[in-house]
Amino acid sequence: MKIAKENETTLESDPMENLQLAELNTPVEMKTEVPSNSAEDRQWKENIDFLMTLIAYAIGAFLIPYFASWICLALPIFMAEVSLGQYLQQGSIGIWKLCPIFKGVGMASIYLSCICNIYYCVIAGWAIFYMFSSVNFSLPWLGCDHYWNNEHCHMAEFGNESSIIINATNDEYHETPVVQFWFNRVLQTSDGIDNFGIIQWELLLILTGIWIMTYFVLWKGITEARKVIYFCAIAPYILLIVLLIRGVTLSGASMGLKAFLTPNITKLTDITVMCGVTPELKYSTRLVLASEVLLLLEVTITLITMFTGCCPSSVLQYNINTFRDSIIMCLINAGTSMTAGIAVFSILGHLSMTLQVPLNDVVQSGVGLIFQVYPEAVSRLPIPQLWSVLFFLMIAILGIDSQICVVNGVMEGLSDQFPLFFLRKRNFILLFLCLTKFILGIPLVSQSGQYWLTLIDSCAVSGIPLLFVAFFEMTSISWGFAIFKEMLGFEISKFWIVTWQYVTPMWILALFINVVIFYSPVTYPNGRLYPDWASTLGLLMSLSSMIFIPSYIIYYIFKAPGNSIKQKFLHGISRHSEQL
Repeated sequence: MKIAKENETTLESDPMENLQLAELNTPVEMKTEVPSNSAEDRQWKENIDFLMTLIAYAIGAFLIPYFASWICLALPIFMAEVSLGQYLQQGSIGIWKLCPIFKGVGMASIYLSCICNIYYCVIAGWAIFYMFSSVNFSLPWLGCDHYWNNEHCHMAEFGNESSIIINATNDEYHETPVVQFWFNRVLQTSDGIDNFGIIQWELLLILTGIWIMTYFVLWKGITEARKVIYFCAIAPYILLIVLLIRGVTLSGASMGLKAFLTPNITKLTDITVMCGVTPELKYSTRLVLASEVLLLLEVTITLITMFTGCCPSSVLQYNINTFRDSIIMCLINAGTSMTAGIAVFSILGHLSMTLQVPLNDVVQSGVGLIFQVYPEAVSRLPIPQLWSVLFFLMIAILGIDSQICVVNGVMEGLSDQFPLFFLRKRNFILLFLCLTKFILGIPLVSQSGQYWLTLIDSCAVSGIPLLFVAFFEMTSISWGFAIFKEMLGFEISKFWIVTWQYVTPMWILALFINVVIFYSPVTYPNGRLYPDWASTLGLLMSLSSMIFIPSYIIYYIFKAPGNSIKQKFLHGISRHSEQL
């Protein structure tokens, strides 16, 4: 009766809006007549029609801010870091001997990488959990008859398929089996971050296995781990192509592609769009790339390339053309982002058509977005167990690959600072590093782990601290080093010099100001704010990485030779000066 009264009240407000809500509140039934917008009409008659439509969409206004950010941010940062690492044969701390006053940037990068390590493997562990759960006669997130389901789980019939009834006004009374599997089975989530709960032992075992694998892969050094890296780099693309082919052949795929690529010229006048942080751009990249798991692919928004140590250019031969390789890598990244977008949104379009709800109602926000959206989609594919295993295998491979690269980057950076100690105790330090990060990651596999992971991801390694470090990095590299020709070995275009010295720093600064102005506190998936102590802790996490830079500048000013602050500062930005 309570639900009926709510619906009745809603239907009295606005006729047109009520008509849409009434349609959404009505359980979907199979119809004998084929409407004009049926699945047959949504399917492409010829492959060439589909291809040309994609090409037409590809030049849309959506891609203008994306590739503008790609050219002005991702490519210059990555190119500068790789070239500098190769030129000096040093990691993320050692390179700052050319501009020692900004050595705190390297320290901050190492610190951010360590924090990133703590939760990277947890998300990879979620993917592995789903992968093993998929090896079953029936996917465990189908049906409401499992022990983790409750009275709020509801199903509707679509011929031979089952699905959730989407009720626009009574979300609290209806939950999908996928959502209940995610929260009640995988995470066994508590009611808040202040309720720690128990450790999820299955996730703890997976987390242990990932860290053991990371240690033994890096045990003999990154060069000995090249076969593992080759597999981790190539396998996801094979799986992504398979998913792409399957996605675009589904009925309703065009609906998702239209939502992903439809131009919106009016948004180009919005400064936040050109800064690369519009809700539309963040929505699409986070949905397609699962944000935390596929972070290396989300180069435009997250600027993950600022983690200098993650790219092992310090072990490259001096004569390798890193300028060319950097462009190739960033082109592959951009292509991968678009390919992943087409693959996932085509499946979301199919899901939207099947459920007969708008695309926005299919998608939910949060850290575990991909673990709520994709399992619902694969349940409607032929042999869903196969597609589920392939997809989550790809996520796990990317997560573990990133994990290995970041740990290696941290080791390279620390070895620059303590070369003799690392020469004798390298494997011991690697073991200590892996064990420490494993212990720090244990709270993330507790019943409140999702909330801790969201806090870390939102405050410690994104937004304000990330852009703050990136700004000082690019400013010091472009103005403090000024050795572009020596780094690359040839004369480069003035375009890149202007980009490095002016465009990229100013773009990052604009992003930073935008993030600060539009800052919003961390919230639970239902929109409820985190408690005050958690918000304060998140603020301290943000400041913890930023403090390295001004602290070391002050330390250097006190220790550097010179009679005035100006002399000390000029000494600190000289590439001929020695580190203190």
